[in-house]
Amino acid sequence: YVPPEPGLIYPRRDISGSDSELIGANWVNTDVRVGNARGKTVTLDENGFELRRSDVSHMDINFLDNDDVTHRYYTHCEQLVEEALKSSSKGGVDGGKIIVRAFDHNVRSCASVPASGTNTKTEPKKIINGNGSVVQQPAGLVHADYTRVSAPRRIKGLSLKPKESDTLKNILEQRQKDRVVADEKQKEIEEKSESDFQSLLDPTLVTEAIAGKRRYALINVWRNIQHDPVYRSPLACVDARTMPWSDLRTFQIHYADRVGENYFVCPSSPTVAGHKWWYFPRMVMDEALLLKQWDSSGGIAQGENVDNLHSTFTVHSAIVDPTCPVDAPARESIEVRLAVIWGNE
Repeated sequence: YVPPEPGLIYPRRDISGSDSELIGANWVNTDVRVGNARGKTVTLDENGFELRRSDVSHMDINFLDNDDVTHRYYTHCEQLVEEALKSSSKGGVDGGKIIVRAFDHNVRSCASVPASGTNTKTEPKKIINGNGSVVQQPAGLVHADYTRVSAPRRIKGLSLKPKESDTLKNILEQRQKDRVVADEKQKEIEEKSESDFQSLLDPTLVTEAIAGKRRYALINVWRNIQHDPVYRSPLACVDARTMPWSDLRTFQIHYADRVGENYFVCPSSPTVAGHKWWYFPRMVMDEALLLKQWDSSGGIAQGENVDNLHSTFTVHSAIVDPTCPVDAPARESIEVRLAVIWGNE
């Protein structure tokens, strides 16, 4: 957490992607009670997160290979999220279509962080076909990924043509090729105009969503990518119904060409006790944790201080589990980000 006093919090990120120290933030290590969510009824739509069975171990995906993930795993995540939303009495739309598109991912490992009581660590692994990127450390900060400003801005960005170095450009080109091959029209690949690779989301639908005519959401699929269960640095989530907007502070990332926003959490003494934390201990590869990162129909998204019918997001963080064995293997995980647009409600 951060203390209640700060207003705006930000680093400056240079053109190489390196951050300066955070300006405006003082960290407060906080002990909280984190409940075991296994056997509990928690749902994406009400609580902001849920666990689902999702078999991928037989697919032999190399999660450290950017191309393997985007070409094979993204589709699996899209199907998983669509099924979860359609099976929800509140998350689905009777007779309506739900558009789900994966657009980005991160791979994380705590191998470069010494385990509690040890000095053992390793150098970060490199991502294959990742333009020099490396596996990131777990984010041990209480945060939410989007704000009232950055969520519509992110959806809007997915309706625009990606930059040359953007992962989206490769995704769009590969999907177009896959469609052509499926239609047995290989020769049309060369005849496709540049407009076929313009954007991940239909600009008209996005404009309607931002205007409030359609519901939209940003959802993460989080997964253990090791064959061992997760012991070290598991991910924990706050029940969305217990997180008031008044406990949030804006965190800005100043890029060379734009400004991004997240929320950090800095509760007052009464509200920190009200935050209900949950996690799913010992997650295995064939389980997927779905996390709501933004839902335009949620109470906070609609300008309220608390969520009502729909959760807006779940605040989350990697945590230190005091029950973790000292010799537990390092956690390795992947989170895929997906955009969702509903039909008219």
